[in-house]
Amino acid sequence: MALDSPVMNGGRPIAGAGSPARGEGEVPEAGSTVIVALDLMAHWWSRPIAGEVATWLQAAEIESDIRDRISPATGGGVGRLPVSRGEAPALLEEYERLFVGPGHVSCPPYESFWREDVPVDIRRSLMGPCTADLRRLYGELEIELAPASGELPDHVAVELEALAYALSFEETLPVAHALFLEHLRQWLPRLCRAVAHEAQHSFYRELSGLSLQWLSYIQDYFASLGEAQPGTP
Repeated sequence: MALDSPVMNGGRPIAGAGSPARGEGEVPEAGSTVIVALDLMAHWWSRPIAGEVATWLQAAEIESDIRDRISPATGGGVGRLPVSRGEAPALLEEYERLFVGPGHVSCPPYESFWREDVPVDIRRSLMGPCTADLRRLYGELEIELAPASGELPDHVAVELEALAYALSFEETLPVAHALFLEHLRQWLPRLCRAVAHEAQHSFYRELSGLSLQWLSYIQDYFASLGEAQPGTP
């Protein structure tokens, strides 16, 4: 990983993994690009406390490199995310307005809320069927939520971290396929479009567009592995 391992970073939703009894094999360049892109997105969709924002700034060169790799393949680029160290309080205020509350929450960052392939009476609710399936997949990866995080298994940053981790090992590629095909690609575009519409801070408007662009690249990567059909979710 180019950044701290997502499953070992105590400042992030997933922290504290059992150590899989396997070594990391060689990952092709395209695969490495996808893994780092997922890890970057997981950081950007996390709660922007001051230490987290500092991590974003420290990763500026990594972000630039990944943009250079992905933009030609997706037919264009999205501007750099507008963030500085002094903006952490404003970013946190916007994060809580969009994703946490109090009051009406316009963009809950949870898969259960955005899934439409569930019975009508449980749509736009939390802790849906996908949550139990994600717990099962995380168990196969031998990772678990940090108790102190207070997050649910289907938070967007948690899913992105888990997918980056699953892609890092040949043995866990089937779990990676399940996480992407059966989970992230099924709902992340809806969250991004909602955030683009509701965000008042330019950081989250840019992040929604960047995530859609990178999701297209990730989709094509899975298609190249022969497990997904090409095209944008």
